[in-house]
Amino acid sequence: MESDALVGGKRRGYRRWLRVTLFLAVLPVGLFLLGNLFLTCPWSCRWLAAKIEHRTGLQTHIGGLTLSPWNGAAVHDLELLQPAELRAELKEPLARIHTIRLTPVWRAWLHGRLEVRSIELDSPRLVMPLEMMAALVRPTPTTQPPAVAAVAAVTPASAVPPTAPTVTTPLATKPAAENPPPAPAPPPAPTAWLTLKNASFALVHAGSHKTLFEISKTTGMIPLAGGPARSTLTVGLIAAAEMPVITNLPANFDWKYPQLTLEPLNAEINGYTFAVAAKIANFSGLPLQIEFALPRQKPAPVAIPFNGQAAADGVVANARFVGLLLAPGTWQADFVAEAVAPTLRFPGSETKFDRASSITVLRHGVLACTDARLIGDDLSLLGNAALLADGRAAGAVRLVAAPETAAAIASRIFPIIHSAPSLTPLGTPQRSAFDLQAFGNLNQLFLRLGKDGPIVALKP
Repeated sequence: MESDALVGGKRRGYRRWLRVTLFLAVLPVGLFLLGNLFLTCPWSCRWLAAKIEHRTGLQTHIGGLTLSPWNGAAVHDLELLQPAELRAELKEPLARIHTIRLTPVWRAWLHGRLEVRSIELDSPRLVMPLEMMAALVRPTPTTQPPAVAAVAAVTPASAVPPTAPTVTTPLATKPAAENPPPAPAPPPAPTAWLTLKNASFALVHAGSHKTLFEISKTTGMIPLAGGPARSTLTVGLIAAAEMPVITNLPANFDWKYPQLTLEPLNAEINGYTFAVAAKIANFSGLPLQIEFALPRQKPAPVAIPFNGQAAADGVVANARFVGLLLAPGTWQADFVAEAVAPTLRFPGSETKFDRASSITVLRHGVLACTDARLIGDDLSLLGNAALLADGRAAGAVRLVAAPETAAAIASRIFPIIHSAPSLTPLGTPQRSAFDLQAFGNLNQLFLRLGKDGPIVALKP
């Protein structure tokens, strides 16, 4: 009897341990199934959408969420709608992503650290209205200085032009022997990647429903963190004013913490060859620098209004952009262009000039052409213009020539001037100026034709 009781107790103990073991084995699977059931329900999608709306201020829709040990976490059919004031003019969402897939570092997640090994964006599309971009570019008093300081901190001295300020550091005051030995280098970390599949970006003018600039069919991988790496991203199409400009452009990236570098790439647009290079640092705000160079080359003749044609012996241009990518108010840019011996040809006439040049800058949310000139012996054109972040614009163009020549050109360009054009006298009677003034905003511009001439409306 006693032995039967012991055997029965042992059997009950085995069954108890078997049930505990099965429960522990099934628990992760059950939690996984319940977790995915929770993620796929509409309530969880609305909860995450509300979190995103709170951070961005934009109405957000999410189609679904999934989580698995092998595929990571995924957000499906994410949409961020345009700001409410632009939604009536622009129906396409500000951002639409078919799938965002995150591959977590599970060990870090178990310890409460949200580390990600890779991010994959399937068919992301960003449609940025020019009106929204203008609002973002408006600076605040506290956003301007960090851009220069942050970019200078990550810019190698060899990349800074001679006219740029240099940053120096004080020498150590202690002898080298007293300095502590350098800390051992940390072990190399796996590279974290951003994968893009069929990505696109469009800059549009909501008021006119026109696409000003677009990058589409972009696919490839970009290293973001961890150990050094190199990669290639292929841009399928770049278009300006809805006209294709570049197709199948490969971009090579080099990652070495904390800087991602776009290696100089050479491309061609309408027969013009140019080079572009860029770098961005993994610091707060993401300091960004872009360099553009158009080496001197002879351009093909270009058609201009009134059956005219413009030509030159050579053109050259350089541009530079710096700022914090996530703080548009810090953006600064310079663009300088020059043409050698330009010529304007019209039916029955030809005018040669010595040179042409322009200087354009972006500062404090204002895009300004501070100086543009076309200088010749018999005819010269001088001008400047500015575009404010709120859309207001103003500009002035002065045509300097002999009085009869200036009047003839003004009458031909603006046939609505029925009387003699209003000219501005200069210091010598052999020269007069026809002044053209523009003012208004991006949706409605007005032109004053001559010093005391009529004002006409111009629809851009």
